[in-house]
Amino acid sequence: MPLLWLFLGTACRLHLPQEPVNAPDVDAAHAAAPVRAAVQEAPVPEAPAISPPVAPQLAVPVLVKLTESGCCTQPFFSADGNYVLYYDQPPGGPGGTWGVDVRTGQVALWSPLWGAHSLNRQYLTIPRPQARVTEVYHLPSGRSWTLATTNTLVFSPDGTLVAYAATTPSAPPGQQPPFRLTSIWIAGADGQYARQVPLPINGSVVTWLPDNQRLILSGRRTQQEDPALWRYDLRDGSLTLLHRARRLTGFLPSPDGAWVVYMAAWQPDSAENGLWVLNTDSGQRRKLDLVGGYRWSEDNRLFVIPVRATAEDSHEVWVVDPVTGGRVRLTDPAQTRFRIANYDWALSPDGSKIAFVSADDRSIWLLTLPPAEAGDPTATPPVPQFPEPRTKPYRLPFATLPGPSTWYVIQWYGVTTGGYRGRNTTYSQGQGIHFGIDLSAPCGTPVVATAPGRVLAIDGPYGSPPHNVVLLLDDGNQVVYGHLLERSHFVQVGQRVQPGDVVGLSGDSTGRPTCDGNPHLHLEIRKGGRAIATNPILYIEGNWDDYSLGLYPGPRFERDLDTPRRWQFMDDQPDIRFGGPIITNFARPWPP
Repeated sequence: MPLLWLFLGTACRLHLPQEPVNAPDVDAAHAAAPVRAAVQEAPVPEAPAISPPVAPQLAVPVLVKLTESGCCTQPFFSADGNYVLYYDQPPGGPGGTWGVDVRTGQVALWSPLWGAHSLNRQYLTIPRPQARVTEVYHLPSGRSWTLATTNTLVFSPDGTLVAYAATTPSAPPGQQPPFRLTSIWIAGADGQYARQVPLPINGSVVTWLPDNQRLILSGRRTQQEDPALWRYDLRDGSLTLLHRARRLTGFLPSPDGAWVVYMAAWQPDSAENGLWVLNTDSGQRRKLDLVGGYRWSEDNRLFVIPVRATAEDSHEVWVVDPVTGGRVRLTDPAQTRFRIANYDWALSPDGSKIAFVSADDRSIWLLTLPPAEAGDPTATPPVPQFPEPRTKPYRLPFATLPGPSTWYVIQWYGVTTGGYRGRNTTYSQGQGIHFGIDLSAPCGTPVVATAPGRVLAIDGPYGSPPHNVVLLLDDGNQVVYGHLLERSHFVQVGQRVQPGDVVGLSGDSTGRPTCDGNPHLHLEIRKGGRAIATNPILYIEGNWDDYSLGLYPGPRFERDLDTPRRWQFMDDQPDIRFGGPIITNFARPWPP
């Protein structure tokens, strides 16, 4: 008998309904009293007028608006696929998980809880950093328990086991611990029979294999090695190399653990760069000719939304068979036009529907997809184009477009999750906000002037070590290029520069010339001298919604649960006044 069910009787109960808690047909006996009371005592705003969605399996895709404009981000589907869920606290209404019934269009409060859902949708997890534990709710049974960690929980495909790293105190800035091997905990999903397992790498768990005896890991054995994907057998400690590359990221296992999709980047042989699917049992892998955001359906089909040619173009939906590599395009931009904000989308479990945040009106829409046999197998993926300035005054800081061989966005400007975690340390002088945009790039990538101006400083007092260059642009703004590889020999203080002139080389924020730590360019725009930092994407022309390449879906901005709609899009972030009071010490943050 699986370990989970041996010990469910000892876990405390909190039943989370499979229907919204205030829907007319909810059986009140199935809802825990605290949940029921929290919903009944708060007024629920009227649902917006919405046309009922059309049934799936149509020959032509259908688009339906689900929420009001500007409402919400990060949608996801219920386990049965009948509800699109999202976190919100509408004006005058309760906060928590809200849901739209895709069959009727009804909007209702689903649960007052905020949390993260496991890949198989069986679990809701809520980290509690102050207690250094994570609350786990088993949704099918309504039972709950805690695990002694606030790190990511990786549940086995059948939901009976969990792997996690123990919580350790964060190191102060500049005092990161030396390279060391990782230890994880393996336990029943409810925490019973936990045992510590030292791994032979420094890394993390990607997924369990279906046999519940082996893990797929990502990481490296030494600091000098390139990162790799590994298969690790818990029974005998054997480690099998599956793939190694200069950069491996974007890991997403299939729901049953049989496949992992990932991006390999920055290889000397460009043919090795791109999206790959890997069979976790055999180790065989296949390269895809698509680059963009991706999600799995429960029957192991991979859905991909490629990077567009330009920001004005419509996105497209493709489906890939990982076994054969066969692919078809399910939507034709000439017939079905939609634009997704920062790859913020979700796939229904059966692969028949997509919920996404629209870049046009910032509401959640539902896209009902045709069956695969109605798709176009002859279509070719879009080819991104370098943006020409039209409405914004500056150009991109690189001479190339983003991609697996070049660069991509890893952190936005503003109230990011990473910025929030360092609000009282790394970003305390910037009101607890990330000062600029982080663009992951191979060490030594040339960075260029974004607009005409002159060199104001080289390795000046602007932070972002080990080296920086600052330009004073003709419009009075300053551009800061941080974490450069070396003191720039391309320019001199006082020198005039034009857009596209090389001003330095990208480096590593750890300062190591080997660039085996965190290679990226930190780009800032300051105005009013050095006093104010502002959002770079408001000044720089580009297809910003696609520049994360879909590897980091959703904007990843920290939520203030008292005002959860504020600062949730990459272009509505506040200015920073250096030395001003911290404005992100939220009483109820998410993630906590």
